[in-house]
Order: sequence, then C-alpha cells, then structure tokens
Amino acid sequence: MNKDNKYLIAEKALTELLDLKRIPVGIKFLKTKEEYEAADGIEPISGLPYCSAVSKAGMGKSYKLDVNHNRCAAASTALGMLPVSEYRISGQMHVDFKVYRDIEVSRSVAHDMVYCKEDNFGVQIKPLDRYKNDAPDIVILILSPKWAMRLLQGYAYNFGQLKDIKMAGMCAICQECTSYPWVKEQPNISMLCAGTRCVAQWNENELGVGIPREFLGGIIEGIWKTIDPMENKESKERLIIRLKEAGLEVPIIDLKHNYYSKAYGIPKE
Repeated sequence: MNKDNKYLIAEKALTELLDLKRIPVGIKFLKTKEEYEAADGIEPISGLPYCSAVSKAGMGKSYKLDVNHNRCAAASTALGMLPVSEYRISGQMHVDFKVYRDIEVSRSVAHDMVYCKEDNFGVQIKPLDRYKNDAPDIVILILSPKWAMRLLQGYAYNFGQLKDIKMAGMCAICQECTSYPWVKEQPNISMLCAGTRCVAQWNENELGVGIPREFLGGIIEGIWKTIDPMENKESKERLIIRLKEAGLEVPIIDLKHNYYSKAYGIPKE
C-alpha cells in the first residue's frame, strides 16, 4: 500500500472498519471553467444525474459534471451550478408534486433547504483513493444502518453528538449528503430519497452520510478507538479477518468484553 497517499489509506480503513460494499466517494467543487477542464474524470456525453455519478463512483468510475452534463436541476441548484428559482424556494414546486400537505408545509421545507452559497462551475466525483495531490471537499459513504451507527460512534468519540441533522427524504445525495455538510461544516446523514433510489438504484437497506474532509481523520480514529467497547465478539473476529486480508495493521482487540455486556438486567437495590 502507498502510505504517502492519505486518501488511499483512509479509503482502505473506512472500507474494512465499516465493511463497506461501495467505495467511499470524494466530491470536489470546481469553481471555474478552467478548473473544470483541467479536472480528470468522465464527462458523460448524454449527461448523468449527480446521484447516479456518485453511485457509479462507488463502483470505481470517475466523473465530472457541469450544468450541461448533470441531468438533475435539483442537484445543479444544490451544488451552486444554477440559481435557486422562485418556483422552488416558494414551495410551489413541491406542492405541485403533491409531496407536502399544503403550501405552508412546502414553503417551510423549501426555506430549510441548504444550497451552496458560492457559485460552482462544476463538480468532480471519484473514488476517494484517486485523490492524491488534490483533496475532496466532501466524502460520501453509502452503507447500512448498522455501519452508519459505527461511523456516528466514531464521530462522537472525538467530536461529541452529531447535532442539527437535516433529513426530509428529498434531494438526498445532492443536498443532504453534499451541500448541507459543506455549508454547515458538519457531517450529515440521509435516508436517501425516492428520486435517487430510482435513478441511482440504491439497495433498500442503504443510507448515505456526507462528511466534510476535515472530519475524516477524527472519525476514522474514533472508529478504531471504539472497536472494543462497541462491537461484539463475532463482529470483532470478522473485522480482524478483513483487516488482515486488506494488509492493514490489526490492533490488539479484546474479544471478550464490550461496554454493554454487563449493562442489562434487574438493578440491585
């Protein structure tokens, strides 16, 4: 393993610690046309929705999208490639879609949406380990609820509770996993949305987490540090096998104990 590439190391650690079935995906905002043209990645001729590009990047492909190649206006708006329309921000659009009870509810949801504040010409989407001399702005993980729990426990180890989580089951990958973490400078969890589950074909047991890159090291460290107290014997044994097969260092792990092994029962008076 190339130990000089910290994002390769992070990708390997996250994959094995969280038993990921999809590669962690790095997202980089491209501010100018020149930066966009210089970025590597496939520019799909017929276009591709942003969340579909994230899905495919989780399987090893690299993309770059501008407003002409991203086939989702909601994502282009969230990512700062299109201005927020009055139709969208007024709440009328989603009233017309019949996804909220009335204009008041729809307007409240619309006002709580968080879009990139700065204009972006485009966005780069590629596997985390392909960032070498550059760096992603956001890392997106797609994982099961159990492993999302372990990720949050790793976050809490170093940073405390994850607060102000935003979820509406709407604009999941573009907003809940990208623009919201970027603007608010904190990780966010998403149950995904009907649109992305259709076009990106996520498994029904998957959810998403968006992480600003500055939290990545602390989260990984926290997951390592909480193996003993948080995981059971069988999970620890499977983890040891995964770490060995991936060529990663295996820490000393206490197979017999965790924090909850003696936490349940009838309290003594």
